[in-house]
Amino acid sequence: MSISQANVEQSAADDATPGCPVCGASSTALEAAPNWGEWRLCDDCTLEFVDPFRLEETPVELYSGAYKGERDENRMHEFNDRLAARRAILHKDPTLWFWTPAFERTFDWLERRVGKGATVFEVGCGLGWVLHTLRARGFEAVGLDVAEDPVELNRADGFQVWHGTVDTVPEGWVEPDAIVSFFMLHHVPDPMAFAETLHRRFPNTPLSLAQYGPTNRDRLSSMPPRTLTRWNKTALETLLRRAGYDPEVTHVAGTGNESKLMRPIRKVVKRTVSVPPVYRFARRIEQRVMPRVLTPIATEAHVVHALAEPAQT
Repeated sequence: MSISQANVEQSAADDATPGCPVCGASSTALEAAPNWGEWRLCDDCTLEFVDPFRLEETPVELYSGAYKGERDENRMHEFNDRLAARRAILHKDPTLWFWTPAFERTFDWLERRVGKGATVFEVGCGLGWVLHTLRARGFEAVGLDVAEDPVELNRADGFQVWHGTVDTVPEGWVEPDAIVSFFMLHHVPDPMAFAETLHRRFPNTPLSLAQYGPTNRDRLSSMPPRTLTRWNKTALETLLRRAGYDPEVTHVAGTGNESKLMRPIRKVVKRTVSVPPVYRFARRIEQRVMPRVLTPIATEAHVVHALAEPAQT
């Protein structure tokens, strides 16, 4: 049993309310989670989490099925839809998929912190957008994902990728100089155990982690089973400190593309994916031109981003 699981059970026994899966503190009911239960707010670290806080299947089963197009709840068909986007842009310019300044912050940090040629381990590598970008920038990129199809696609592109969760990685399989993880922590059924495992397995390795911020919510995709936790600066900092890191956590503003006013344009762009040159052109306009125009309506706290060093003992 992990520390977080013990804290949750003890808090529930003491207060008759679900304990926070990060800090174990008591929680307050926040809102309904349709077809699931309810969302709760930690009274201490302010993490938002669902109750019941568990999956009925393993992450490997859930997300392998999603990429195969076998899951539709919480807009999980999007995972399968991304395969077409991968075919259209990945081998031409993987950065066309990116939408947040947190990526560039991480890449700049990696160049300063470990330097080009270093081994960077991406946990939750998905379809390989970051793996390919790391390789293009001179890093040795290694990945991990729970979904079978992305793992096989990335291996076919020449990457060393583990299929499974962090706790299943064999000892010595990878010796990373840095670890990165983007927008996957909300999928994890025990985030405290996840962070503790990273620190225990790689005790001297710095970490960069990004999550959807408090203003970046969607009424369907930000629900269970796709989303089990909702993060902010305080919650992410608490997680990393308790896991043994010394983090610098910031909220990152959006680019303006996240505005509701852009939804019709995003839908039009998505429809062009079957014509890759047109799709790439449209994505360049969306990602590189529109933010210069849309800055005044960019959303604050759109992403929460951490750069974390192992704490000195």
